[in-house]
Amino acid sequence: MTGILRTAVAAFGITVAGFAAGCSSPPEEALLSQFFRAIAAEDRVSAGGLSMAGFPGGPVESWEILETGMVTEGPYRVPELRREETDAEAARDEQFKIFYDFRQANQEALAMITDRRDGNPEVAIGGRLGETADEWDAHAAERRRLVTSLSEVQMALEEERRRAQRSLLREAPVDYLTGNISEQELLVGTLEEGAAREYRFTLIRYDLQNQQGADIPARWIIAAIEPTTEDAPSR
Repeated sequence: MTGILRTAVAAFGITVAGFAAGCSSPPEEALLSQFFRAIAAEDRVSAGGLSMAGFPGGPVESWEILETGMVTEGPYRVPELRREETDAEAARDEQFKIFYDFRQANQEALAMITDRRDGNPEVAIGGRLGETADEWDAHAAERRRLVTSLSEVQMALEEERRRAQRSLLREAPVDYLTGNISEQELLVGTLEEGAAREYRFTLIRYDLQNQQGADIPARWIIAAIEPTTEDAPSR
């Protein structure tokens, strides 16, 4: 098997050069073969099971792996993100209490500020009332920041959970697993309606263990597909 894999997409299948025995092929070749086969067959369910990203190109006539990057490892982030979520929730709740207490202690002044800003939120307010308005605005801005921060952490946590669940070959409580994430980048060339194009595929696999230290079987999946050129020169 050479370093460059060439394939031809035909009708509702793919014939892979040098791919006579699928079990002996490198995992990135097998994964892309399955993915492009699903794309050719317009099988969105199968393609979605293999990839977190949709294919951004058109009908693929042929494809090849042009470059294979090194496999790198990073930490499994769900435990860390869960801690960040707990901390962000606590910070938000504390700020909500401060915000509520300030509003309760300054109801009359805040009513006057609201009246003055009616229809013109940028109106200048001086004196002690202006100081109260500035403090109120600072509390409101901090509240928005903390709510946004919590939302971002929760979105990242849910994305990490989805990726882990997609990679694992059996159901497992992903919040309580530990381990690493393996990642690899591939440069893939395609021929689409006579035009050569290139894409950078990011592959990931979750190498995780349960609380008893047993490995959870996992597979490579496609995490991202990014075009690197509009039209690459024909090879």
